[in-house]
Amino acid sequence: MIRDNANPPKPETPADDFAVRYRLLFENSMDGILLTSPGGGILHANRSACEIMGRTEEEILREGRQGLIDSDDPNLRVLLEQRARTGKAHGELRCRRKDGTLFPIEMSSVVFLDPAGEERTCIIFRDITQRKQLEAERERLIAELQEALGKVRMLSGLLPICASCKKIRDEKGAWNELETYVRKHTQANFSHGICPDCMHRLYPEYCKK
Repeated sequence: MIRDNANPPKPETPADDFAVRYRLLFENSMDGILLTSPGGGILHANRSACEIMGRTEEEILREGRQGLIDSDDPNLRVLLEQRARTGKAHGELRCRRKDGTLFPIEMSSVVFLDPAGEERTCIIFRDITQRKQLEAERERLIAELQEALGKVRMLSGLLPICASCKKIRDEKGAWNELETYVRKHTQANFSHGICPDCMHRLYPEYCKK
């Protein structure tokens, strides 16, 4: 190998090294990353952002924030005001894929100045569709359980019961048949049969057979 001593390769500067590392991080992040302007323009989109949005980088840049974020989402105004006031924001938004379907994302955004002194924003986001589905299923199950518990009226405490006829005295002092009291205070009902002892006592002729 012949070296060109007259034009040796220039060593990488710290700035060059940082740019390479930034590019590697930007391209290989599992989260979507957008380099944007505060007004809503999008300057760069990484590979994950394209996969999540179902669009090419060129399409994302052309659409801008207005074409990607559901403008009817009330969180949009809240998060934009928060970022304008504090320089950063974190929350959930509804995004729009290329086919028009909406899906939820969790996002973080910060405002900064680039080397030229221009104000820029960075948005890091992820698709949380599965998490929202699990949360909705959990809420549905909790609601069903609460509804079921609300319908169950359980007996508790000491019940004054007659030692002879087995009637139960209610809170108003009236004596009720056991079946009547249980039906009134629970969701239980009765089906009737006869136990072996009563069978022998009441129908001995059938027991002998």
